[in-house]
Amino acid sequence: MSLKQHVAVRFSRLEPSAMMKMFKAAAKRTGLVNLTLGEPDVPTDPRIVEAARQAGLAGETHYTQSRGNLSLREAVSRRWAAKYGFVQDPEEILVTTGGSQACWLAFQTLLEPGDEVLLLEPYFTFYAQQVRYNQGVPVAVPCRKENDFLPLEEDLRRAVTRRTKALVVNSPCNPSGAVFDRATLEGIARVALEQDLCVLSDELYESYVFQGSHIPFATLPGMRERTLTIGGFSKSYAMCGWRIGYAMGPEELLKPMDLLAIVQTLSVNSMVQRAAEFALSEAQDAEHAIVDTYRRRTRYAASLARELPGVDAAPPRGAFYLFADISGTGMNGDAFALRMLEEAGVALTPGIAFGETCGDFIRIACTVDEKKLEEAFSRMAAVLRS
Repeated sequence: MSLKQHVAVRFSRLEPSAMMKMFKAAAKRTGLVNLTLGEPDVPTDPRIVEAARQAGLAGETHYTQSRGNLSLREAVSRRWAAKYGFVQDPEEILVTTGGSQACWLAFQTLLEPGDEVLLLEPYFTFYAQQVRYNQGVPVAVPCRKENDFLPLEEDLRRAVTRRTKALVVNSPCNPSGAVFDRATLEGIARVALEQDLCVLSDELYESYVFQGSHIPFATLPGMRERTLTIGGFSKSYAMCGWRIGYAMGPEELLKPMDLLAIVQTLSVNSMVQRAAEFALSEAQDAEHAIVDTYRRRTRYAASLARELPGVDAAPPRGAFYLFADISGTGMNGDAFALRMLEEAGVALTPGIAFGETCGDFIRIACTVDEKKLEEAFSRMAAVLRS
């Protein structure tokens, strides 16, 4: 007996994204240099691991408050206040099972069927999927290469309709590496205020700023009351597999998000929360070392990319990706990624995974060491020159 007819109609035709398809294809091959993975390859600092072990030995193996341990939320609050002058009451912080759950809960809370969400393209693949799965409509706003992948205020205005409910800001940006300057953020804020939009500001890569400076969106005039800020530990502390993040924002949003999270996960892993608290309070040197590693790697990868025929890739201002224009090769991103997978043994993510206007791009994750980066670019160069 098939249960296919019992699957909800809105989920009956789900397909993996282009990004996940490439992940799966890469996993089936040996000898690859895998440049698809958006996670640090360095291990979590042993002191953080030990903090989790000690929490378990001390008997901290029970449910916690649904919003997360107060001491962890206080540590998160202190960090943002010390680093950016952004003061968020610990009661306005919700600890989540990764940043992805924080985004999901936000869309689940905000969206009625047919509500539109503006996504600055290129955008992280999960945004569009989560909007659709919560019966919303993702609306792409192109951020062009010639403008350093920064959104233009006039493009945002043109995209707004009577159904627009929210917009997503991601700076530093995955995949483009763009870091939004104050003028750009102020333009977005003007549109949000005039059109009464909620802003979901994904700042997971806030530590990874190589040019310019990070400006929390909620610190702009009038934005605190309408902004949900997403943060986490996956990138800054190499804790992707620990699955812990957080959302900061107005109680009007956090209360329903909290209640929804309770029936999904009840609370976040108690020992992981203690490890995250230790990371913020005692292991900031680990964060700095990780960021320095990827600053060095992205610059090196950009120098190697400049030697590839038909490829144009500038060093990113933030995050740890190159978003490379490969139109000069005569191939689109899909064809380029497939050819490199089959002929060079290098796995890349085609740009179409990040929006319909990104077909001439590929994302290169600089999450392997310099030796592997050199090997990958050498292989790709050999294929392109052949």
